[in-house]
Amino acid sequence: MAVEFDVEIRADRWMEQGACRGLTELFFAPHAERPQARARREGAARLVCQVCPVIFECRRHARVNLEYGFWGGESEEERAAAGYSVPAPIGGRNRRHAI
Repeated sequence: MAVEFDVEIRADRWMEQGACRGLTELFFAPHAERPQARARREGAARLVCQVCPVIFECRRHARVNLEYGFWGGESEEERAAAGYSVPAPIGGRNRRHAI
């Protein structure tokens, strides 16, 4: 009797070590988030990222995969400035025009 094993080698195992586990609301914008609220949320996310043991893996993942949200200590806007822009930035226009 042959036994089949579904072996999957996961390149994203680093995610299991992320300091952000369970804090999804800090890293992804809610619907219709205002620019000031986004700045506060991303500031809190940045603090989590600063102590994260996998910040560089996270940042690389977001850049390569053109992810939405706050990853590896970078906002979508910051990744776009580094040459890794997402197809349709969330809140980018609002942030540039905020007072």
